Amino acid sequence: MTAKRGPESEKAAYFVGFLSWLVPGAGHWYLGQRHRAGAIFLAICVTFLLGVILGGVEMIDPQNAKAWFCAQILCGLPAVIVTFVQDPNLKAGYGRGVDWGQVYTGIAGLLNLLCVLDALARSQTTVSAREPSSQILESKDG
Repeated sequence: MTAKRGPESEKAAYFVGFLSWLVPGAGHWYLGQRHRAGAIFLAICVTFLLGVILGGVEMIDPQNAKAWFCAQILCGLPAVIVTFVQDPNLKAGYGRGVDWGQVYTGIAGLLNLLCVLDALARSQTTVSAREPSSQILESKDG
């Protein structure tokens, strides 16, 4: 049996999920897991930055590489910033650098998706751990 959760815990879960997407590791930071948040931030941002260095800024292309863009935008704010910084008149190049850049930035976005899901799961267990034991017992009886 699980304890009943109110609308406040659902709002907190949405907030944690949004924070986790926006800045990698921010949801875990909000939950008080500072070391995990730092590791997530470094891993995802270094992977994304390496992809941008390999492929160039124009490699994040919502018009011509839609599938890659869907994976890249999951990285959150870094992908949004790179998308708005690029020159729309320049086209992405071709070659191994662009391919590796797309792979690295796409993997960074998909890793961030896993971290968002982890933060959401941890926010639910954190909320239920904060509830007084009398409320949990009452919800099991009722």
